[in-house]
Amino acid sequence: MVPSHWGRIVAFVSLGLALMCATAGAQVFSAPKNVSNNSDYSLTPQVAVDAAGNIYVVWEDDIPNTSNSNIVFSRSTDGGASFSTPPKNLSKGSGFRFDPRIAVDTSGAINVVWVDDTPGNWDIFFSRSTDGGASFSAPQNLSAPQNPDPPDSANPQIAVDAGGNISVVWENLNITYGIFFSHSSDGGATFSTPVNLATNTSGSFSPQLAVGVNGSINVVWEDDIALPSGVLQSHISFSHSTDNFATRSDPKNLSNNSGNSPGPQIAVDPSGNIDVAWMDSSAGNYQILFSRSADQGATFSGAKNLSNSLYDSTNPQIRVDTNGGVYVAWQEIVPPAFNGDIFLARSSDGGANFFDPANLSNNTGDSSNPWITVDATGGIDLNWLDTTPGRANIFFASSMDAFATHNVSNDSGSSSNGHVAADKNGNLNVVWSDDASGVNQILFSRFSSPQVTNHPPVANAGPEQTVECTGHGCALVTLDGSKSSDPDGDTLSFVWRDESKNLVGASAVVQFTAPLGAHSYTLTVTDSGGLTDMAATHVIVRDTNPPTLRVSLSPNVLRPREHKLVRVTATIDARDTCDANPAVKLVSIASNDPDDRGRRGRRSDVQAVGGGPIPFGTDVRSFLLRAEDSEHGRDVVYTITYSATDASGNATSATAQVRVAHHASDESRRRSRDKDDEKNSTRSDH
Repeated sequence: MVPSHWGRIVAFVSLGLALMCATAGAQVFSAPKNVSNNSDYSLTPQVAVDAAGNIYVVWEDDIPNTSNSNIVFSRSTDGGASFSTPPKNLSKGSGFRFDPRIAVDTSGAINVVWVDDTPGNWDIFFSRSTDGGASFSAPQNLSAPQNPDPPDSANPQIAVDAGGNISVVWENLNITYGIFFSHSSDGGATFSTPVNLATNTSGSFSPQLAVGVNGSINVVWEDDIALPSGVLQSHISFSHSTDNFATRSDPKNLSNNSGNSPGPQIAVDPSGNIDVAWMDSSAGNYQILFSRSADQGATFSGAKNLSNSLYDSTNPQIRVDTNGGVYVAWQEIVPPAFNGDIFLARSSDGGANFFDPANLSNNTGDSSNPWITVDATGGIDLNWLDTTPGRANIFFASSMDAFATHNVSNDSGSSSNGHVAADKNGNLNVVWSDDASGVNQILFSRFSSPQVTNHPPVANAGPEQTVECTGHGCALVTLDGSKSSDPDGDTLSFVWRDESKNLVGASAVVQFTAPLGAHSYTLTVTDSGGLTDMAATHVIVRDTNPPTLRVSLSPNVLRPREHKLVRVTATIDARDTCDANPAVKLVSIASNDPDDRGRRGRRSDVQAVGGGPIPFGTDVRSFLLRAEDSEHGRDVVYTITYSATDASGNATSATAQVRVAHHASDESRRRSRDKDDEKNSTRSDH
């Protein structure tokens, strides 16, 4: 399904408001300041801050009594106490201009893109200031070079890398559609000819752009693929380049599912890991899915369902921090009122695991359009549009006060299009469009009070362990999370769970018995502000000790009886610390006298009870041995070997012997006994 132009504009400009606060009830924002002072509508503000703390605002300013509008700019060099007047017109001329985006590079240069219909169709225009906004370059049409008679272009996104290189992507609405990219490496003086990143010809939309610290460029978008039935099915496509898309990876399908996947969002962390979130309807309703690449986009992890809801979850936003944290926010329909609420899911291990989503709004109104920021001080800040007061207001929650909810705009009008920028000191600069005066104006407020940020704790689940079984197939295990810490010195609570998410304990150090095998245990620590962190450790309970085995045979001495087979029974004592029933097997029966030597038609000297061969390798406790003397004038000795093996495969063996006394030996022993009897008789006569 191809959405309308206006539907796409609303989806991009209805951005939420990301704020950061101190403790609950202590947020103090300056009184709202009217930055636009326009007699007609002023909409879709965007704000940016440079390294010196200067504040830059751009927005769409409608021209009274016309259908035209301009992209205008104002700046503050005194922390928002005052703004330059009149606002500077960046677009110039006449036409309908909208959807501005702003990016400030490390040198303080200000880069702005917007959509402009001055050429007769929607094109992407660019302007730049290198003097803090005192002057701007003439507007430059970036999308026109893609076609002598270019179709409409929309939804521009802009990013600037550490070297000042400028990247711009947008969607192109020609007959085959496309995602176009252009790049400047000379400060915006010139731009490369736009290249189409999409290979799909049935619809590509909603590009999002993220630049890595190494200058790599990563783009995601929605591709509407025509199925054989003629139905369009949307997928999430990704492309990566390290040379400004002179060369690039082929579009990679990240969603690859049976449903529709729109609304991609992308973030790249300082280590170059690429995180993507999007909506997916494969389950029958929209869910929020997540995937990560740790190899510059060559491969991505399988999609992880973050919302797992029975009702629609939409409008994802994703951010990352410098410590491997990943934060995804979205709006979700919640019964019984079936209004929207704002949910947040957090991962502290690079997206391998996520904490259960938290409902941050949880009120009676309709909450929508979340926006998330991870600020320079480590605070996790969210804002959204909320109708709980009876009109649309901008609400805010921060990790620094356990995500308590605050109404930021809180006036008699309806607020929309909020945007925030935090400077390097954590001061917050907020802009939004507000109709309290009767016509939408751009308002500004700043929170500059000293802030004490509540930083997330750091979980430490202790080292991995290998422990020996101590009995009954298990071992006593000690998990030690006492090395977990909190940067703010907060008291921590502890929850340990096993691989099946069963509760193991709720203290820093826990002891319990674990069965044989490999186990994974996850520690979740929570500080007094409600922030959490997770760590995992692994424990292998093993059994390396073999059983003990004793074998006794009865009878263990046989007398020659004309080749007779005599039944011998073994008594086995097999014991193991961890296995109550080790497996016993008869391994072998060996004789020191050759078998089957043909004397007197003799058959096998070793047979099973009832005749036939013995099934060695099984638990045989009785067998037949031939009681016959040796032709070599010696005792015949049978050596019987048993083995015992426990459940872990540890084995031991033991032997016992049965002796068949040679007749000469019997006669010698008889004579010896007679002599002893004679001596004893002589002693008794005396």
